[in-house]
Amino acid sequence: METRSHLHRHLRIRNLRWTRLAVLLLIMCVPPAGADGRGQLSDGSTGLAFEDHGFVNPFTGGVAWETDLSTDVLAMEWAFIGVNEVLPLCAGPFDWTVVDMFLARVASRGHQAILRPVFFGPGYGVENFAPDDLAVADFSYGDSTYDNPRWDLATVQNCVLDFIDGFAERYKDDLRVAFIQMGLAGLWGEHHLDGATYTASNFPSIAFQKTMISHYLAGFGSTSSDLLSSLSLDAAQAHGFFGSDDPAFDAARVGFFDDSLLIANHGAPGNWRQGEHPAEQLLLHKHHGWGGEAFWNPCNMNSLWVFPPHDCGNGESLGAQAARIGLSYMLGSPAFHDGSISSEDLLAASQMMGYKFTAIEAVRQDAGHVAITVQNTGAAHCPYVVQVCTEQGCGGDLSTLAPGDDVVVSVPASASEMQVLFLTSPRLDPASPQKIRWSNVGADDAAATLTVIVGSADQIFADGFESSSTAGWTTTIP
Repeated sequence: METRSHLHRHLRIRNLRWTRLAVLLLIMCVPPAGADGRGQLSDGSTGLAFEDHGFVNPFTGGVAWETDLSTDVLAMEWAFIGVNEVLPLCAGPFDWTVVDMFLARVASRGHQAILRPVFFGPGYGVENFAPDDLAVADFSYGDSTYDNPRWDLATVQNCVLDFIDGFAERYKDDLRVAFIQMGLAGLWGEHHLDGATYTASNFPSIAFQKTMISHYLAGFGSTSSDLLSSLSLDAAQAHGFFGSDDPAFDAARVGFFDDSLLIANHGAPGNWRQGEHPAEQLLLHKHHGWGGEAFWNPCNMNSLWVFPPHDCGNGESLGAQAARIGLSYMLGSPAFHDGSISSEDLLAASQMMGYKFTAIEAVRQDAGHVAITVQNTGAAHCPYVVQVCTEQGCGGDLSTLAPGDDVVVSVPASASEMQVLFLTSPRLDPASPQKIRWSNVGADDAAATLTVIVGSADQIFADGFESSSTAGWTTTIP
């Protein structure tokens, strides 16, 4: 598998208008059955140009709290897990019934879930979720008081680690789950106390934060085939582990979640997100599947991000922000539940986030293999392993593919000049209606396949020509 940089490709492309035509004639000069005399498919397409499909790819797009609306253009639904809902007593057994019932409902709609455990969260059910035998202290927020764990006590820390380990053991291999939010600390598990002073008793120490993160990564896994654990971006502020100079997790597979996307001046130099440590973490972990939530008022409450110009009035569109930070998905609002958002609007907004894969070249390698060049035409990395497949087998891993870059994948194939390609991931249940679809002209969206005509390597590399690509076209560069 050979990666070619986006910059290198564009520096070498010349005379694009003429070379588009030249290479199409070279690749398709021997038309198989079902193709016309120009080597195109019978529908007139080459299959090697970009076009959005009418679906949302798995692990991407707008995310709803549980809903029966717009199910055809949602890939994921969100739930907070109150710790005491599954662990009534630190000293007692787990009862995962509530979570399992939620996952069953989500899966029945053809979706996956995002799960975040919490100890307290205003506006969410009874709002306090500490086990009855957990030591807590009062925490005031607004006009109410909540049960905040006494983070400085060993008994509390042991209970928290037992929960994380049990949580991971239960769901690490569950394909109904798309992402895990590390949660637990602070309001709504967002890793902040909204302006309050951080003390040893009301917030976990840097050392214990590190221990918690280590347990999540050890429990859920640390490869791109494992369930991704994400942490609030607030963990990159001064009170969070990632605001420290400790490099322990610099190379770790940690996702982040920005709880106030599309807020005013999100990308401005004076915004805390552009500070030394947050900016450093954005760069280090950009390819690990960033998510977020549209800031609550009014953007999230009314879901203004769904409608053009997709900027909530704050000057940076959803598409621009998604490309800047590598955004895969965004938690939506109560407007998902009242029918005020059309499927068309939600689909258009969701298409601005996440990865997209476009096949831009297909070349015969030998009697049993073809080389497929795939470009990431989306805004973000794919957080999980994705392979290119034919009926004969699979190859490659597209999770390494940055937006705008392409990669050559060797795939087992029959001797036929016409090949049917599909995409698969170990984080998707093969029986689920969710599929990773090709963003290609002529792709079969219903079947999630792409039929391509395989060119001859001898023809393409004749006369010292080198193959390259851009913008969904195949070009030939002398």
